[in-house]
Amino acid sequence: MIRCTLRPARALIALGCAAAMTCGANAQNLLSNPSLEIDGPGFVVFEDWLQFNNVFEDESIEVLAQDGLQSAKMFGQFTPEGQSDNGLQQVVPVIGGDTYTLTGWTYVPSGDAIQPLDPMGSPGGGAFGHLALGIIDFLDSGGGVIAGQSVEVQVHESGVTATDNWVQFSVTGTAPANAMDAQVTLLLIQWDLAPGAIFWDNLSLEAGMGEPQPCSPADLAEPFGVLDFSDVLAFLGFFGAGCP
Repeated sequence: MIRCTLRPARALIALGCAAAMTCGANAQNLLSNPSLEIDGPGFVVFEDWLQFNNVFEDESIEVLAQDGLQSAKMFGQFTPEGQSDNGLQQVVPVIGGDTYTLTGWTYVPSGDAIQPLDPMGSPGGGAFGHLALGIIDFLDSGGGVIAGQSVEVQVHESGVTATDNWVQFSVTGTAPANAMDAQVTLLLIQWDLAPGAIFWDNLSLEAGMGEPQPCSPADLAEPFGVLDFSDVLAFLGFFGAGCP
């Protein structure tokens, strides 16, 4: 609830003046080519990303990109009674003891939705369906995954997460003292011949606990952590609605 404690004219002037101010520096995105806008050389789909199996570039043809013009499309390899892992990976340096948050956006079209995982759903009694994950693995000086120090989030839960919309996901983990790098993985696992595809866009790995919060009562709209004219427009919307 937003309380109207200022006269409208004064409130608008105050917010307009504040719009030129920032509340703090934005965190640095450690990922390269985070919005998947730069094509890779040769068979590399996206520069700075390692891909495996079915990963393709979509230039806002099947799905309008969440940011920029391109997104990544993934689907399985359709291995009868088998499992296929499909994904993108990137490794970046980290500092042991620091906390890191992976955020990104996924889109699942209702007409080609990934399927819920059924451990016994295939005709042969094996698994059928998908699991889509955002993962941070912390690596030691030899490039090995440090046991017990990985974090992951299921980015789309079939039948629960909205389709035909970009949906944001987030996962946070703390690098152990001996961590040298973090490996970010965008993963779609497919079992058997389960149909469906998922799109990824606008990825970020930042030091800290995740999404910035409003930095003052005037910080009414995203991006939070900065006062800008999106906050002015939000105020005008509340004012026009009678400030409920």
